[in-house]
Amino acid sequence: MKHAVYLILFINCLGFSQTSLTANLVKSTPVEWDRFVGIDSFESIYFLKSNALFKKNNQGIQNFSDLSKGEVHKVSVFNALKLALFYKDFNSVTLLDNRLADLISIDFNMLSPLRTLSHISYGNDTTFWLFDSNSLELELFDYNTSKTRIKTAPFQNEILGLDSDYNYCWVLTEKEVQCYSYTGSLISKLPHDGFTDIKLWNGILFLKKNNTIYYKLKNSNEFLMFNLPKILVKQFFVTNQTLYIYDEEFLHHYQLINN
Repeated sequence: MKHAVYLILFINCLGFSQTSLTANLVKSTPVEWDRFVGIDSFESIYFLKSNALFKKNNQGIQNFSDLSKGEVHKVSVFNALKLALFYKDFNSVTLLDNRLADLISIDFNMLSPLRTLSHISYGNDTTFWLFDSNSLELELFDYNTSKTRIKTAPFQNEILGLDSDYNYCWVLTEKEVQCYSYTGSLISKLPHDGFTDIKLWNGILFLKKNNTIYYKLKNSNEFLMFNLPKILVKQFFVTNQTLYIYDEEFLHHYQLINN
C-alpha cells in the first residue's frame, strides 16, 4: 500500500494531474533587438539585429551573419548544437554549431525534386519537417542523405505555422491545428478561430491570437487563454517552464505553474 501511495505522488509530480497553467511575471528586461528568436536548453538567448544572429549568455555575445542569402526568415534553437537558419528568399537552410560557426548549407534549389519551402522545423536525428508551397505537402527530410523519409497528403492551403519535437509535428492552418507523428500519420485535427503562430514545448501547445497567448495541454482538446496583462506580443517562446514574450522594448519572463 505504501508503494502505491508513493507511485501516485510521483505521477502527480510529473504533471499527469495537471488541469491548467498559470503564467506569473518574474521579470521584464529592456532589450534593443529587431526580432526575438528564442532561448536554448542552456539558457542562451538568441535574437536578430540588422539581419545578424546574436547569441548571448553569461560567457558573452557571439554573432553570425551571411548577407549574401538575404533575410533570415526563421531560426530554430531546438538543437543548441545545430542551430538551423532558414533563408526563405534563397530557399536554403544553414546549420551552425554552438559557437555559431557554419557547419553545412542546404540549397534546396539544387535538389530534385524542386521544393519551394515556406516553413521548416527540426525533426529527430538528422531531419527537418519541411512544408513545400508548390506541392502543399509536409515532408520529413533527411539533410545528411538529401532524401525524403515521409511525405503527407497535400494540404488544401498554405500553412501559417509549424513546430515539432522528436515525436510530433504540429501544423497550424487557417482553420485547423493538425498533429502528425514521426511516421507521418495524422493523429488529430482541432478547429480554431484566429490563431496565427504556434509553439510546442514538453508536449504542450502554445498559440498566439492577436496579443493573447493560449495553450493546449497534452491530453486535452481545449484551448485555454492565459490571463496576462495587455501588451504587444511581437514574438513569444516557451522553454524550461518559462513563457517569454517580446514586445519590441522588453523581454518579459513568465513562470509557468501547473494547477
